[in-house]
Amino acid sequence: MKLLGYMVLAASFTGTVSALPTCPDLAWLEAKIAAPSMPYMDYRNRFNKLITWLPEFHMVHDQIVAEGASFQVTAKFDYGAVAHKDLEFETVKFYIRAQQDSDWRFLTNAVTNSDGKAILSLPGLNAGQYRIYAGVPADGTGAEGFITVVQPNTPAVLFDIDGTLTESDAEQIGDYTGIDRADQKEGAYSLVRRYLDLGYQPVYLTARVYWYAKGTREWLDWMGLPKGFLRTSLSNETSLFRTAEYKIGEITYLQAQGLDIVRAYGNAKTDAAAFMRAGLGAQNSFTIGSDAGHYGTTPINNNHYYQHIQEQVDTFPEAACE
Repeated sequence: MKLLGYMVLAASFTGTVSALPTCPDLAWLEAKIAAPSMPYMDYRNRFNKLITWLPEFHMVHDQIVAEGASFQVTAKFDYGAVAHKDLEFETVKFYIRAQQDSDWRFLTNAVTNSDGKAILSLPGLNAGQYRIYAGVPADGTGAEGFITVVQPNTPAVLFDIDGTLTESDAEQIGDYTGIDRADQKEGAYSLVRRYLDLGYQPVYLTARVYWYAKGTREWLDWMGLPKGFLRTSLSNETSLFRTAEYKIGEITYLQAQGLDIVRAYGNAKTDAAAFMRAGLGAQNSFTIGSDAGHYGTTPINNNHYYQHIQEQVDTFPEAACE
């Protein structure tokens, strides 16, 4: 079954070259799709049964990859809002769903490592949007992630989340605990939606650590925005102490895959430093809040987006894609 799933994927790549890159399919990005039906399997590691009564914080690390290039997807499985106990040495299942598919396709079983991670290797795919589901057949839990396969010069707009789309950096705690929804920065929904309507690929690049991915996707959905492409960090140390370097690395990687990041939005000094050091340019790098304009970025005044949308976004050209 594993070999068949991979053979079907590999055969689907045509290598067709278009004059313009493919635009994101908003209807697909925003569609709510039920999880696949997983056949039950008993625990491979019987000790895992002791932790799965805790709330789960599984996540699939979204990927943007160049058309035709093979790649890997990382899924992370853990339980408990405080302890974050990894699901070690346990069988998990991977499924994929392309835009043209009417149902999920099973790909393979995998076994998590001592860090609760399972790695899926995939062949080159045609440009477009895909979803990956990684599930635990022993308890029926799982998580969905987004794979975006892009052609050269695919136009994109990048958004930080905390303090940029939300009102403040501290509001991520409410999303994580489920106690409260983070308030949006005034005009944040309209800002993102305007770029979506213009045809740009959305990129959410946050220094939130991976266990915030579940709450972040729920917040984006609650806001009425697509839940991917979302990139969180894979370690607390990175989130706390290497934020700028992490974001520079991610931006550089996305550009190498074919993304043309035409504009970026942030609020922190680390955002400003990352945008400028990654070469996005002052006129394409916008910052809001108390550090607006730091590092030579273009400031957005008055801590809201309404005037900025009117002056800088409503007149912005449509994405060069088809």
